[in-house]
Amino acid sequence: MFSIVIPLYNKAKSIANTIQSILGQSFADFELIIVDDGSTDNSVQVVNQFTDKRIRLIHKENGGVCSARNVGILHAQYDYIALLDADDQWDTDYLLEQQKLINEFPQAAMWGINFAELFDGKLIRELETALPKGYRGLVENYFGMKGRVSDLYCSSSVVIRKSAFDVAGLFDERLKYSEDIDMWYRIIIHFPVVFYDRYMAFYQYDAENRAMNNARKLRYFLPYYVDKYSIYKSHTDFYTFIQRWSAVHISPYYFGSDKTQRADAKVAVRKLDYSVLPTKYRYLFKTPYWLGRIVYVISNLKQRLLK
Repeated sequence: MFSIVIPLYNKAKSIANTIQSILGQSFADFELIIVDDGSTDNSVQVVNQFTDKRIRLIHKENGGVCSARNVGILHAQYDYIALLDADDQWDTDYLLEQQKLINEFPQAAMWGINFAELFDGKLIRELETALPKGYRGLVENYFGMKGRVSDLYCSSSVVIRKSAFDVAGLFDERLKYSEDIDMWYRIIIHFPVVFYDRYMAFYQYDAENRAMNNARKLRYFLPYYVDKYSIYKSHTDFYTFIQRWSAVHISPYYFGSDKTQRADAKVAVRKLDYSVLPTKYRYLFKTPYWLGRIVYVISNLKQRLLK
């Protein structure tokens, strides 16, 4: 049985369709935990219009999507946590397919199914998986996978074994952006994971109140906390990957015009492990600012020319 966890904050326009996509599932053995994170619109009233006994509504003060998901996970009664955002939807057979994946690959701790990004109801992006079309199985060498330009997993298309959180930890409540990939990475380090390349979850790109539409503050963004991964140095592929990923994302803040963001970026670059970074980043962050900026501009120009 599944415990479906939905964090809810000011999604009055979307939440009804999301709930309908769950109640219409062909696999019906689940509980639906909706965690209201201090909504100020009429989201709660919309949820209360549904009388299905499988729905549990939990209220909490506003603390962000991570704290809402964590509350839902801690209240879950069942062994398999299915995450879904309050403005996304599932194919009718989504849970049925997840059940099949769990039965086929019981050694895993996370099972993901591909998702489609929609705008105005139309597909706008197909995920670059670097896996064969229609792939279904365990994902090996995730952080060394050639050709992968996107993360395979999405906060609306994964099921996680509840006991995995005892090992990997819960969502990092300091984060407002990329908090989901931080969670996936910590699970992938510890456990086998599965992916099925079939679109069965639908990410509504134009939904209201999307965090991705807001300007990201570095101190709420994963690269600011790159030092948290120092405990994973023995996982060489991952450790190198996360250091490079963080350096790439810190650079625009470091050389941007926002002085507040630059101040935070100066803190973040001191947390990077330069022993696993390309030499370029020593010139970017450990030399006089003007020299680093020249390297940054030239590097970006080369990338644009190569595209």
